[in-house]
Amino acid sequence: MSTVNAFTPQGQTYTISTSSVQVKTQDNVYAVSYRVRNLLSSAAYLGYAPAHPLGVAVTVPSASAPSAGSPAKVLGFLPNSVEVVQLPPNVWLLASAANAFEVTPGEGM
Repeated sequence: MSTVNAFTPQGQTYTISTSSVQVKTQDNVYAVSYRVRNLLSSAAYLGYAPAHPLGVAVTVPSASAPSAGSPAKVLGFLPNSVEVVQLPPNVWLLASAANAFEVTPGEGM
């Protein structure tokens, strides 16, 4: 039987806006859970891309809703919502609007 733990932060909280930002843990333990808070009173999208193996900067290609036949690495969030999602370690993020999200790396749900 597995145990699901409450979310445990393992790093600083980042504001995600319209420029790509890498979210890292402070102890370099590769967290794959991220607490995401939509700060907007409207739906918003969060684009993501995995970290580059050589540690160079990554540009997230899109933070807009995917269209039919064009899948994208993007997640949609309801207005003023808080979710815990699992993404690649040290992920790069991009928001569909300025100052749309607060994201904290950690473990658990």
